[in-house]
Amino acid sequence: MKGIKVIAMLSMFIFAGILASGVISEAATHEDHLEVLLEELPVGVLTETEKSGILYLREEEKLARDLYAAFYEKWGVRTFSQISGSEENHMDSMKLLIDRYGLKDPVLPEAGKFSDKKLQGIYDDLLAKGLVSRGEALKVAAMVEEMDIMDFREEQKKTDKPDLLAVYENLERGSRNHLRAFGRQLNKENIRYEAQFLAQEEVDAIMTSPNERD
Repeated sequence: MKGIKVIAMLSMFIFAGILASGVISEAATHEDHLEVLLEELPVGVLTETEKSGILYLREEEKLARDLYAAFYEKWGVRTFSQISGSEENHMDSMKLLIDRYGLKDPVLPEAGKFSDKKLQGIYDDLLAKGLVSRGEALKVAAMVEEMDIMDFREEQKKTDKPDLLAVYENLERGSRNHLRAFGRQLNKENIRYEAQFLAQEEVDAIMTSPNERD
């Protein structure tokens, strides 16, 4: 009987390890895929508008990561922890463009601190709102994903560079998946979310549709 229990426990640990490594491998595969894709695309000459867009989006992804980490610490909702990790991957994707074009990385090492004063103000405001209640934190998170989607779309309009478009389209898709995740959590909490940046019909459609794959 003891032998059976030991085997069962070992099986559980092995299975858990496979799941964990699968998540890690998926993230690594995503980054590797993007790096390979960028290697196949030409390096252009950036306009000042394109440079500003890259730097802003890099910090905007940090804003999402830091907010969700703070909300997870406060409320313990696992979705915050999961999406915070995904936002780290989004930051890495933007870092690929920064390194590719020799730009100075604006990201500061401290959580919740930003070089861009506008983003600093947004972060401080949203953090305060999200610390009021678990429900408010979820609504703030959904709003951040809306904001990300909107900003990725705006930056796509400002460039014709294939490499920038590839990264922005990829991260916009990821942000839609994040919005779906927060939409599911809001639904569990019986909270009706009102769109802040996109049309309500589009937000509802995103939240109730299956995840998109790369």
